[in-house]
Amino acid sequence: MDYSNSVHIGKQGSAPQQMKIPGLTRIGKLGGRDAEGFHHIMVKPEYRSVFSGLSDVYLIFNSDRVFYVTISERKQSDKKTWVKFREDGIAEEQPKHKDVLLAIASEAEEYEAEELDELIGYKVIFADEVLGEIQDYFYNGAQQVLQISDAQKPELLVPYVEYYVQAVLPELQRIVLQNAEGLIAFYRSEPDKP
Repeated sequence: MDYSNSVHIGKQGSAPQQMKIPGLTRIGKLGGRDAEGFHHIMVKPEYRSVFSGLSDVYLIFNSDRVFYVTISERKQSDKKTWVKFREDGIAEEQPKHKDVLLAIASEAEEYEAEELDELIGYKVIFADEVLGEIQDYFYNGAQQVLQISDAQKPELLVPYVEYYVQAVLPELQRIVLQNAEGLIAFYRSEPDKP
């Protein structure tokens, strides 16, 4: 493996420490490898949409190294995502570590945020009811969250993830939600704040 792209994280003392790597967000894990050289990737649900558009990712090994790698091929099999990396040696390095985490640079989060700028002003619909318009969004450390406002109803905060967002319809400037019953009930049951 070419180690020129590795980042060496300094250790202090001999006690094991959780690596805190500025600028990297952990989005999943690297799984096993098949006969064709594809690695199974387990991506957290909230990052699947981000991951589908990425070609460069970081592999965080259970040691003091982080490798920057490029995805050269992808495939879906039995509802699993598999990727092949351009770099050699990952299959040899992986067994030396308990877990290999998959991470993205913070710029990938910024890219998703730029996409969300276009959604400001879109109407949000759930079960044939217009809940309001997207006024803003923010990153909560795990995913982007939409702020939905309507003068007659309480503000709603909805994570921008596949579980809640069924469809984005740019031609109609609408977002259709799903699985949002609990969220809506929670925000509507909150007492009015002074």
